[in-house]
Amino acid sequence: MQTMTLRRLTSIIVALFCLTSLASSQMRRLNLETGQSETLQYLIGGYVALGLNFQETNFGALPGFPSCCASYGNTTSLGPAFGASFELPLTEVFRLQGRLGYSSLSGLLRSIEQIGNEPILTDGPAPVEERQPVNVEHTLDASLPMIILEPTIGFRVLDLLWISGGVRAGYLLASSFDQKETLIEPAGYTFLDGSTIRNAAQDDIPNVNAIQLHGVVGLGYELMTRSGISIMPEVRYYLPLTKVSDVDWQVQTFTLGVNVRFGKYTPVDATIIGDTIFVRDTVIAEKTGLLEPRITLKDTKEDSESRREGDIEYQTTTIRESYLKEVPRPFNPGLRSSIIARRADGTMGPLNVLRVEELDVIESYPLLPQIFFPESSSDFASTQQIRMDPNETRDFRPSDLSRDQIDVYRNLANVIGYRMRLAAKSTLAVSGHVSNVGPEQNNRELSRARAESVKSYLVSAWGIEPERISIKGQLLPSEPANPTTPDGRGENQRAEISTNDPTILEPVEFRDKDLVIAPSELILRPEVTDAEGVRDWSVRMTQGDREMYRSQGEGAPKEVPYDPVNAEVKPKKDQPIISTYTVRDANGLSASASDTMSVDYITLQTMKARQEEGKMVERYSLIVFDFNSAQLNASNQRIMERVKQRIQPDSKVRQSPAFTNLVR
Repeated sequence: MQTMTLRRLTSIIVALFCLTSLASSQMRRLNLETGQSETLQYLIGGYVALGLNFQETNFGALPGFPSCCASYGNTTSLGPAFGASFELPLTEVFRLQGRLGYSSLSGLLRSIEQIGNEPILTDGPAPVEERQPVNVEHTLDASLPMIILEPTIGFRVLDLLWISGGVRAGYLLASSFDQKETLIEPAGYTFLDGSTIRNAAQDDIPNVNAIQLHGVVGLGYELMTRSGISIMPEVRYYLPLTKVSDVDWQVQTFTLGVNVRFGKYTPVDATIIGDTIFVRDTVIAEKTGLLEPRITLKDTKEDSESRREGDIEYQTTTIRESYLKEVPRPFNPGLRSSIIARRADGTMGPLNVLRVEELDVIESYPLLPQIFFPESSSDFASTQQIRMDPNETRDFRPSDLSRDQIDVYRNLANVIGYRMRLAAKSTLAVSGHVSNVGPEQNNRELSRARAESVKSYLVSAWGIEPERISIKGQLLPSEPANPTTPDGRGENQRAEISTNDPTILEPVEFRDKDLVIAPSELILRPEVTDAEGVRDWSVRMTQGDREMYRSQGEGAPKEVPYDPVNAEVKPKKDQPIISTYTVRDANGLSASASDTMSVDYITLQTMKARQEEGKMVERYSLIVFDFNSAQLNASNQRIMERVKQRIQPDSKVRQSPAFTNLVR
């Protein structure tokens, strides 16, 4: 029976949970008097119910008390339940519930049993003992009142329908029983002691569990009155979790009752919808000595009004503001800017056009056909030469080198490799040398290894055929440096290169453009009609989006010289050049003035189109003398012959002497 009851109860709970989507909020109510919504804080009240106890037993006697009963049957009994109740809303559909009250598990246990061949006495003046089958009734009247504490969780599944679940803990106030066995048939007979009752006992139930626990499931229908009273008819089922005592005895209970509670409600906070309206009036006035515009609030007036509709309060605020906007008086020092140039007669005057003429410039850097090695080393990687792999040599061009003698020297082997690829019949002779001092004393193997390392690089990196390069190892070079000094010994630790094709070791030549600018002396001149109050100044020259020159100073503006020839940024093409002076006062206010000059830019292409001869500049960087020598060697004699041939009757020659730099 208990199993069937639990299954039915579970099915009911599942069905009710499936209806939760139909539930609506009951935590709020509308107060018809105020028109406001109110929120339920808690419910407090009391309940009264009639309980139906199901005594489930599987025993015939209590320990220590004789009984002929085989087993008591399951019986039912009624009992009251009442007490105080409290509910606290958790969410719109959940409530925390609690009860403190009185209940009872009391009940009468009965069992009718037939006993065969039982000795009994006839009832009369002279009792006679007989043996007959008899029917006896076993009864056990248990008194089990208790105080209960019942915490549960309520869940609303429909608008007014609630289910509850939790536990009930009960403390037994008493646990007594009244037991007896009564002869009921045949009539007119007694037991051998002359009484129809035997095995009678009254006492406390032995080994009773004073704490009785039950699982609780309830179903109620809540009716709310306008005055805030909740009346909930309800039915509850209590599933025993403990036994009455140590015998097989449990009590299930169904209760039918009503729970009456008073609800405590508080008004909800109104939803405020605010709106602010600004009305601003601004008066503008000029003021001397201001650094920047200043806005001052002169007057403010604020008006507010509100109205409430149900739970919404509309608030409107109107703010009227009067402002004074003070702006700085304009800064006007009467600034003018002009570009002045020195004329041919030495006088200064305004410049309208700057003439720029392109020059064709040829720069020539000779090759020093010597590769220097560290002491005792023949490894090509230890030299200052820049090494390339075969893939890199495909893109190498001597003309891509920087205009620097050291960079040209560090690419000596690459320049030779590049030119030998072009001159298929050229051959090379590499002679290795040592300082012939210390670890290099008489070390011909080292000198030959140095020559071999140069050849190996040209063959592996540049793909030069090995038979085109001959090598030999010697001690000191034919023109040795002083072996007694560190620099001299370093000069002698080298490999010398010679060739059958003079073009292999010809200087590396670069072609570029230079500019001739006239006039070459400019002055940027400012003029002010009112210099008082000028704190600082600056001047800036621009051509398009390029800044060509900038200068600045304190106080009244001053004229500044400008050298366009030696300037870092030179004019480009025919875009005009603009010179702009800017002055500022102590307040940071500024004034600017500009002057513009056009640019007459004459390119080499223009001169060719006009069939005019342009100017050409040729620069030769020479290594004219060997170490500690004042004689020209054969290679440099060829360079000097070329220089002589390039000199024209109207050419100008300028010589800049220099000293030997160490390149090893």
